Amino acid sequence: MQGTKSNDSATKPMVEHLEDLRRTLIRIAVTLLISFNLCLVFANRILFFLEVPLCRVVQNPKDCLQSLNVTDSFVLAMTLSFYGAVILAMPVVLYYIADFILPALKPNERESILPSFVFGALLFIAGVVVCYYVMIPQTLKAFIKYSAWLEIKPQWTVSSYISFVTQFMLAVGLTFEVPLVILLLVRLGVVRASTVARSRKIMIAVAVILAAILSPPDPLSMVVMAVPLIMMFEVAVWLAKFAEKRMRSRQQGSRDFE
Repeated sequence: MQGTKSNDSATKPMVEHLEDLRRTLIRIAVTLLISFNLCLVFANRILFFLEVPLCRVVQNPKDCLQSLNVTDSFVLAMTLSFYGAVILAMPVVLYYIADFILPALKPNERESILPSFVFGALLFIAGVVVCYYVMIPQTLKAFIKYSAWLEIKPQWTVSSYISFVTQFMLAVGLTFEVPLVILLLVRLGVVRASTVARSRKIMIAVAVILAAILSPPDPLSMVVMAVPLIMMFEVAVWLAKFAEKRMRSRQQGSRDFE
């Protein structure tokens, strides 16, 4: 059935492919809209959830967070709802994307990409959890200690704090996707494991650049972001070697069987 579906998709005219794309984009937009309105109802709960890392560092986070502009509360609610909607709708969005892409792929490509959607979601969640429970509290604690050393009372705007937390969690979540992306490229034959292994120095430079782009704009966050990113690159090297070795064993076994 899958092969038939793939062949049917391959023989579709361009107009039908565009119609499928339009239908997929509409479904994604409707899903995001529903998720946005749902998160808007619980915006105060989302704010409380994002304040938990600060609660683990200071006794009363309300003393650190403040609103300075008249429209801050409204903008904050919209921002929280947007980020919440993206996270809440992501499983459904990935399903719609897979439903659009997979029928057009070859069987071996489908076998490689289909599990990637599942593992990609799990790795992203793992990165967000590690950032939420470990990296953000430690970074906030370092900032507060540095402020105390300068004899400055830390008072941050709510919007700046939420931007810091959400950007940090999103960046670390994406960082945890690096091994999966490299492993998928090796499985599809786009790159070789030896090429990945020889690119360690380039990877370190890329990790620093990505950390500077993705992390909040301060040196400490960049370092905290770059270290796990370099570790993810290293994990990707070993996974790529293992995957390529396994693929060669399978190919050799197939030849021996023939």
